[in-house]
This record gives sequence, C-alpha cells and structure tokens, in this order.
Amino acid sequence: MAVVVLAGGRSRRWHGVDKTAALLAGRPVLCHVVDGVRAAFGADVAVVVVGPDDHAAAGAVGPDDVRWVREDPPGGGPVAGLAAGLAALPAGVHVVGVLAGDVPFGAPALRRLTRALCERADADRVEADRVDAIVGQDPHGRRQPLLGAYRLRPLRAAVVAEPTAGRPVHAVLDALVVRTAPVDDRESLDLDTPADLAVAEALVAP
Repeated sequence: MAVVVLAGGRSRRWHGVDKTAALLAGRPVLCHVVDGVRAAFGADVAVVVVGPDDHAAAGAVGPDDVRWVREDPPGGGPVAGLAAGLAALPAGVHVVGVLAGDVPFGAPALRRLTRALCERADADRVEADRVDAIVGQDPHGRRQPLLGAYRLRPLRAAVVAEPTAGRPVHAVLDALVVRTAPVDDRESLDLDTPADLAVAEALVAP
C-alpha cells in the first residue's frame, strides 16, 4: 500500500500562489494532507508527493518525510503527475491511494476506500467481478478521482496508454472498472479558491 499526493497544480484561481503552501490553522495545507495520510494509514506507509521542489524548500513537508518527484513536463496536469508518482512507488505495492494536495481532510475517506477495494479484491474470483478502483462520490453526486483507491497494475496501464500531458484525469477512469463510495463535504473539500480556505479554517477552528 502507498499513497500518491498530487501537488503540482498551477493554482490559477489563486493568482499563481501555491495553495498547498497556504497556511491552514498555522500550518501549510500540504502538511495537513501528509499528516492526515500518516494518521489514517500509519507512519510506515510510503508517500510520494508530486510537485515542485520549492514545496519542500519552503518547509511545507520535510524532504525526509516523503519521496518528492516532479511530473514531466512540469505543470503537465494530474495524469502526468500520476505517471510520475506511480513510477516512484516502491516495489511490492499492489494498491495505491491517490489524493489531491489541496484536499486537507480527505485521508480518512481515502482509508475507507482503500479498505473497501482490498476487501473487494479478496472477494473477486473471476475477471467479470473485477473492480480496478473505488473513488469518492461527494454529496452532490460528483466523482472524485483524486480521492480514490486504485489497483496499481490497471491504473498504470491506463495512465501510460496515451500521452499524459494535458490529459484529463477522467479519461483515465474511462479505461478502468470503477465503483464509487460516498464521502462527505468535509472529506471532499478541495481548496479551489481562497474562499475555500476560509471554509477549511472554520472546520478546524476550536
């Protein structure tokens, strides 16, 4: 088991500011994401963060806490980020969690999705029953591919089947057998805009 955190977005609606380094309750958003993963999966889980080197240099997450990689080309989008993250996984991983770097409260849901996928893998005995991924579905009915658990082999095949740069992540889902599971508003909150950061602050306020 491993987790890939995608933190290489352009933050267009943040006017170029790195939203994963924005302070949430006094700590960078990316710290909340990585710490949440550690709390949900244990300190020994392998975590790969895909993003610019200056994330680590700015102290968002120490370089010893995770493995840092960069998508190719830089800024090439989430599928390019996935390709880089999957290539950096240690040997022996069969299931990988994927989490956006601007989803500070998603780790508990990711743990549920991962457990459900592993239980489904144990139950599947024939190819017709195969499920490649279980992704979150928010209360508005939207699938959240960057809050999901995936079998590594089919995910890797789907990612590399076509050029990755600029490719929408939903195109990867189209190549997989995907199921959904509910996640709540807090778990699926992504910080698309600075206003979303204020919502997150209210959720962590005493």
